[in-house]
Amino acid sequence: MDKLQSLVAQLVAARQQLKPMTYQQALDLSPSTVQQAYQVQGEVAKQLGWFKQGGPKLWKLGGELGHSSAAALDDSLLSHHQDNNELVIPADEACSFTALELELAVRLKQPLAYGCNLSEAKAAIGEVYLALEVCDLRADNWQQLPSLYRLADHQMNRRVILLGSPLIGWDEQFSQIAPVIKLGEHTLSEGKLTHPQGHPLAALPWLANLSQALYQQPLAAGSIIATGTWAGLQTLTPATPFFASLEGFSPVQVRLETNSTLS
Repeated sequence: MDKLQSLVAQLVAARQQLKPMTYQQALDLSPSTVQQAYQVQGEVAKQLGWFKQGGPKLWKLGGELGHSSAAALDDSLLSHHQDNNELVIPADEACSFTALELELAVRLKQPLAYGCNLSEAKAAIGEVYLALEVCDLRADNWQQLPSLYRLADHQMNRRVILLGSPLIGWDEQFSQIAPVIKLGEHTLSEGKLTHPQGHPLAALPWLANLSQALYQQPLAAGSIIATGTWAGLQTLTPATPFFASLEGFSPVQVRLETNSTLS
């Protein structure tokens, strides 16, 4: 078994058993190239039985300006918190830890194909959600691991949670946002933020090209794309509830709870 096959086997086992690799195991098995990282993503997805309905329709975008990255995710990792009650996340869902990223997620009303541009991407947006990405890693000491390991491990994704009701269509007011984000009693953000890609939809044409390269299909109508965090990753503990609000959307309070089951 070569290094990439070993990494695939370890990642699948870690997702199924919620037992992370050691830091040294992950470091030794880390991919050497971006191409290898996406190869690992695809093989892990295949072994987990993902994408049985004709390819991915849930994506997570990340990366910095000019250096996009992505992970194709299974529909089973998507949920929708539609009421105003506190959102409870069970601590026992974690492989290593539980962290949150506040994002905008979009649902496409029409496909986005290879070679599309930003204007076409904007026109393809049917709905805009405030969303949370629940982050985790299938290895210890994630901060010290190479970025290519994190990419291979589906960019640290555990699930995507859509919040409340969506807004219809794309509005350029979302090119910058000013959310209030609190962790426990500490306010992390309450001013205007600029997306790390410069524009929250900037990477959609690149993602359409990636979808064609990896899965031989455009971004399908109905696809949901988490467009990347504006304010970084916040680690959640039972003692530090998370709060976020953004004008136009319902606020959300999130609590990590032991010995619980997510409804």
